[in-house]
Amino acid sequence: MIRLLIVAVIIIAILLIIRSNRKKTNSNKSDIYKKIILVFIIGIVLIFLVTSGKFILPQILQIFKLALPFLTKFIGI
Repeated sequence: MIRLLIVAVIIIAILLIIRSNRKKTNSNKSDIYKKIILVFIIGIVLIFLVTSGKFILPQILQIFKLALPFLTKFIGI
């Protein structure tokens, strides 16, 4: 997991450097790098959620199960 995080940070740093260099020459091309960086970050977050999902998802579901009665009481259903 730590290796994946280090590689992700390095790749994002490289893309940011390329984007800043491209921004100086042509502003239309820098938007492509912005989208690539966003997709890459979302992909890394999804990988972290999937690999540690056995710990995170049950806790989130437990919180929803506890919060749902309070939420319906406030809404008035």
